Amino acid sequence: MTYDPNSDSPKTDRLIDRAIDRRQFIKISGLAGGGLLVASALDTAELFAAGKAAPAVGLASTEHFAANVFVSIAPDGVVTLVAPNSEMGQGIKTSLPMIIAEELDVPWEQVTVVQGDHDPMYGRQFSVGSGSTVANYAAMRRAGAAARAVLIEAAAQEWGVNASECTTADGVVLHSASNRKASYGALATKAAKLLPPTNLTLKDPRTFKLVGSRIAGVDNRRIVKGEPLFGIDVKLPGMLYATYTKCPVFGGEAVSANLEEVKAKPGVRDAFLLSGIEGLPSGVAVVADSTWNAFSATKALKVQWNEGAQVSQSSVDMAAQAETLAKANGAAPLTAGVRPVEAVYHYPFLAHATLEPQNCTAWFKDGVMEMWTPTQIPSVGQGLVVKGLGLAAKNVKVHITRLGGGFGRRGSNEFSLEAAAIAHRLPGTPIKLTWTREQDFAHDNYRSNGWHYFSAGIDTSGKVVALHDAFVKMQGGPGDMSGGGFPFNAVQGSQVRSSKLRGGIPTGFWRAPGDNGNVWATQCFLDELAHAAGKEPLAFTLDMLGGVASSRFDASKMIAVLKLAAEKANWGQKRPRGEGQGFAICFANSAYVAVVADVSVSRAGELKIKKLTAAVDAGTIVNASGAEAQVQGSMLDGISAAWFQKVTIERGAAAQTNFNRYPMMRMQHAPPVIDVHFIKSMAPPTGLGEPALPPAAPAVCNAIFAATGKRIRTLPFADESLKWG
Repeated sequence: MTYDPNSDSPKTDRLIDRAIDRRQFIKISGLAGGGLLVASALDTAELFAAGKAAPAVGLASTEHFAANVFVSIAPDGVVTLVAPNSEMGQGIKTSLPMIIAEELDVPWEQVTVVQGDHDPMYGRQFSVGSGSTVANYAAMRRAGAAARAVLIEAAAQEWGVNASECTTADGVVLHSASNRKASYGALATKAAKLLPPTNLTLKDPRTFKLVGSRIAGVDNRRIVKGEPLFGIDVKLPGMLYATYTKCPVFGGEAVSANLEEVKAKPGVRDAFLLSGIEGLPSGVAVVADSTWNAFSATKALKVQWNEGAQVSQSSVDMAAQAETLAKANGAAPLTAGVRPVEAVYHYPFLAHATLEPQNCTAWFKDGVMEMWTPTQIPSVGQGLVVKGLGLAAKNVKVHITRLGGGFGRRGSNEFSLEAAAIAHRLPGTPIKLTWTREQDFAHDNYRSNGWHYFSAGIDTSGKVVALHDAFVKMQGGPGDMSGGGFPFNAVQGSQVRSSKLRGGIPTGFWRAPGDNGNVWATQCFLDELAHAAGKEPLAFTLDMLGGVASSRFDASKMIAVLKLAAEKANWGQKRPRGEGQGFAICFANSAYVAVVADVSVSRAGELKIKKLTAAVDAGTIVNASGAEAQVQGSMLDGISAAWFQKVTIERGAAAQTNFNRYPMMRMQHAPPVIDVHFIKSMAPPTGLGEPALPPAAPAVCNAIFAATGKRIRTLPFADESLKWG
């Protein structure tokens, strides 16, 4: 999922400097033992539009503001900060509180971080589109600055001095003229009774001490110790465990099942069909006294299905349809003397394959549905339950747990409705729904497959003078191809013409939607064009970037990261046969990324990725440790998918329903060196959780070509022979 504006948008700057109205804060003095609770003001988030439209990332106008509590300070000096967005390994539970703590001027060791539940008071609680930091950066700064301002005022009144004479450092207010100081804890009770100033002074980013440093994830120790943090860890008194089985064929419906036989299985408490609930495909629920017993009984299910129309769909037929559609869209028009270059690139459906399968715990009692959910967008789950079960929004409460992987999968939240529907059928009993691994693969919202039928023309000087892409993908969902990106924006008259396959296969947001496949195809074809033109690929790409004119895309930033990555990777050094370098670039989520891959391929076709080098311009880096991990993880994720993974459709159903047929990258496949470099910047942060994924796979594919002469045009490349050409 992508978003706009970019990191240089004046909208964010205006919001940082805006005066803070007193209505935008709440002071509560009734804390245990006295203390200070400070609320900041966040906008009411705009829901992201359907299709390729992006979620809003700026803050809205003042009339949309709601009070949101983020900072509390107890008399003993403990500072509690609320992390409002879902944590799924991207580090947002650490980085957002870091921003608050920086402006608050408090030592990180003094901070306790808690996960906020779903509540409109927290504003934008979407962990999608690499937008959590972008959307919350200014507001988190104001939250910390507001608390600091109130504490300074409390100290100034206590000492009978002007607040402008006071400063802060490490959780203490200082008055240098009289050599007095007071800790935040000592001032908390008095500060709770004060109104905030009408204007806030934010720190000069050049003075940041915490932001930009390396901070370990706040949950790291608990994860290592195996403490319960994830949705799958939830335990409640008297809880029962459930599965929900749907038709393997997409869109199919349950007609009947051997319910009495299943009810007789060990530990089973109930089994029933669910249908007629808006937003919930019909299926069979099995409820038991343990997850094991629920799973075991589910294996004995014999369901009569109405498979529906999608049973006729297959990946083979889709490929034939794609070719027909693409041919109807033509090729690049070429003039005399221009050399034609053509290539077809194809990538398959992909599953999300989150380590933690989809799950949700729901408890319906006294007319209230309470849920514990590993969700990227809690409001979506709440909305599904409100609509499907006819409950009022105030009676659907969502607790956000940690997510064992998201990658876009946990934004759709259908598992929340499934759990709630089962709990609604059994009021008073907590129900934990857990999908089996097979269900998780078979009922994913897949990354769409896609075909790029490229055609181009190169003149006698080696310049690309025509570029055309006849693009085909599954109807619905994200992943469309635009002619506004590079390299199309560097070739006058270039065209992208899109066609859609008929729908029926569920597709959704998969990490770096659209870019994850489209950048692979375009960056590999760009490498083809360089070789066809007889040009060195790096010089060829830099020359094309120099010809880009775009208000959204800053070519100078892309040139800078590409040159930096090439420098750090020692680009161009002579290598023995079977070794090669390749690179690729990506502009996504307002970040600029260049990746260089060093690979070797044996005569037998064994691939080894020796090193990945990435250069990134993502504006201000909040947590250097987390940012580095995000880039490294993104690249490995992208290469894992491109190397090994595919979902094929047979008779309207997924053929791959477990890891035995959908392998993941193992330790022996990972490069021993992953080098990440960030452009130093004081611009507001851009997205970072996704932009490094798209260029990793094409960098490797281009390196494979340099090593072997073998051009990879179909993914996964594990299906291709990599023997030297």
